[in-house]
Order: sequence, then structure tokens, then C-alpha cells
Amino acid sequence: QDAVKKNDATALTHIISIAKGYRIAATAVLALPVPSELASADLALINAFARLAGIIQDFAVVNSDPLTTMLAIQQYPKAVLNLSNAFLEVHNVYKTAGISLVDGTPGAAFVNLIPNIVTEQKTTHTTP
Repeated sequence: QDAVKKNDATALTHIISIAKGYRIAATAVLALPVPSELASADLALINAFARLAGIIQDFAVVNSDPLTTMLAIQQYPKAVLNLSNAFLEVHNVYKTAGISLVDGTPGAAFVNLIPNIVTEQKTTHTTP
């Protein structure tokens, strides 16, 4: 928004760095060895990170290619949903196998990301 409304070039640089972070995440997850039980969830996570990286990168061309940015804006909600679903799939693989990771143990934040978000939203968004 700042890039367009305020002609802020630093906003575009920030968008590019966010896209880079998602690309790095995709590459990092790709490098991890995973058991066969996690292969499908792992692939979904890699694809979701990579797709979000591309979409967010397309936000940065708003001044030179607004059509590309408009298409990216349309695709963004689905890509975020796919990422959430991939994290949930990872969690479900662990849950199905009877493996639970207690908060603070290695991997717990990653495996329990979506359930933790749901729990937090339930506690902070209660209706009177």
C-alpha cells in the first residue's frame, strides 16, 4: 500500500525480502530428510512456501506491471490457505502416529503451529 499511495520504494524492497524468506523456507524444508509418512505433507509445505514466494514477489512489480500484481492479489488467499493446510497436514501426521511434541521441545513450534494459532484465536476472540 505504501509503495503505491506514498510512492515508497523501500516498501517494495521489504516485499522482496519477504518473498526471499519464503523461498529460503522452501529450500530449507526441501533439504530436510523426512520419513515416508511425512513425504506428502512435506511436499505440500515446500510447494506452498514456493508459491507464496512467487506471489509475494509479484506484489513488488505493482508500479511496472500492475496486472501481474492484481493477479497475485487474487491468488494470495488461496496460497495462504494452502500453507496453513500444509502445516496442519504435518501436525496430523504426527497426531495420527500418536506423537505429541510439548511446547518448548525441538520441532514443537513447527509441528503445532496451526493448532496453537487456533487455540490463541479462541482465547482472544471470545464473543460476549
